[in-house]
Amino acid sequence: MLAGRGTVVDPDAVYGLADLINFAHRANPETRRAWEEARAAAAQVGRAEAAYYPTLFFMAAGGTSRRADQAPPPTGTFTVEGPGVNPRLQLNWILLDFGRRGADVERRGQDLFKANFAFNRKLQEVAFAVSRNYFGLDASRARVTAARATLDSAVAVEEAVAARLQQGLATRPDFLLARQERARAAFELEDALGAVADAQAALADSLGIAPTALMRVADLSAVALPTELPESVEQIIDRALGRRPDLASRLSALRAREAEERRARAEFWPRLSLSGSAGQAVQRYRTGPPFGTFTMNETEYGAFLSFEWKLFDGFERDNALREANSLRGAAEADLAAIALRAIREVWKAYADVKTALRKHEFALALLIASHEAYESTLQSYQSAGLATVLDLLAAQRDLARARTTEIQSRAELLTTSAALTFAAGD
Repeated sequence: MLAGRGTVVDPDAVYGLADLINFAHRANPETRRAWEEARAAAAQVGRAEAAYYPTLFFMAAGGTSRRADQAPPPTGTFTVEGPGVNPRLQLNWILLDFGRRGADVERRGQDLFKANFAFNRKLQEVAFAVSRNYFGLDASRARVTAARATLDSAVAVEEAVAARLQQGLATRPDFLLARQERARAAFELEDALGAVADAQAALADSLGIAPTALMRVADLSAVALPTELPESVEQIIDRALGRRPDLASRLSALRAREAEERRARAEFWPRLSLSGSAGQAVQRYRTGPPFGTFTMNETEYGAFLSFEWKLFDGFERDNALREANSLRGAAEADLAAIALRAIREVWKAYADVKTALRKHEFALALLIASHEAYESTLQSYQSAGLATVLDLLAAQRDLARARTTEIQSRAELLTTSAALTFAAGD
C-alpha cells in the first residue's frame, strides 16, 4: 500500500517502534520540508562563494541603421546606411572588497549549519511524536483488554446474583444493580474501542499517512519498563547543552548575525574590480553621394581597473551597522533563553520520570490488591453470603479502576521516558 512519497506500507509486516520511527522519517512531510530547506541552504552557500569568481557575459547587437552626416564642401550632406552586427564578451571581476564576500560566505555557511541542525531536531521531534502516539495506542488497546475483563467480571457478578435470587438469597433490586453494572461495563468497552480509533488516527498523523493506510502495529505489553534513572539530572543537562540540535542551530544563527555585522563594517571600505571586453564590429554599408558599398570588420577590446569608494550615503551604512549590532545582541539573548528552556525541559522531564516510576510501582500494588479483594468478595458472596451485592459491586468497580490506573501509569512511564530522551537531545 502506497502511504507517502516513495514509502510503501508492507501489509504482512508488524511494525515496532523503531520501524515506525524509520517509516515516519521517510514519509512525514515535515521531515521532507526540513530536508529541502537544508538543501536550499547548501545551494545558498554555493551562490555566496560564486562572488569570488569572475562573471563573463556574451552580448550581441544587430540590425540596420541609417544616418546623415555633414561634410565640408563640396561634398555637403551624405548618408550612411546598411546592416551590421556587434558581438561582444564582457568580463567583470571583483579583486578586493575588504571582507564583504568572506562575510557573506560565512553567514551562508552558518545558515547551512542552522538548517542542518534544524533538520536533525525535526527528526527528533517526529521520533518523539511517533513514540508518544505509539504508547498512547498501546495504552488504548490495553484499556480495551481491561474493559473486556471488567465486562466479564460484571457478567460473572450478574450470574452469581441471579443464582442467589433463584435460591431466595438475593433480592430483585440486587439483581437489577448487577445488571446495571454489566451495562456500564459494556458502555466502557465501547468507549475504549472508540479511543483506539482516535489513537490510531493520531499515530497515522505523526507518521505522515492517512488513518486508512495505517499498518499493523506491534503490541508493547511484553516490553520491559524502565525501573530506574541511570544518570543524575545534572549529567543529563550537561549532555543536553552539548548535544541538542536546536541549541546548536541557535548558536549558528548567532554566528550568522556576527558575519552580517562584519559585512556591515566592510561596507565602509572601497572596492577594486577588473573589467574587460572584446568584440567585433561587422557592418556592410553604402554611403554617398556618390553612393558606394563598403564592408567594415574591426576588432574592439579594452581592459580597466575600477576603484569605488562610497564617501557619503546619508548615514545608511551607519544605521545598517547599528541594525546588525542589535540583531547580534538579540541572537545572543535568544541563545541564552533557549538554553534556559532546555535546562527547564530536562529538569521537568527528569522529575516526571521519577514520579512515573513511583506511580507505576504503586499502581501495580493497587491492581494486585484490588484483584485479590474482588476475588475474596466474590467467593464470600457466592459461598457464605457474608458479603452483600453492594460490597461485590464496589470491589468490581475498584478492580476496574485499578486496571485503568495501571494502564495509565504504564503509558505515562513510557511517555515521560521518551520525553526525557527528547529533552536531552538523544
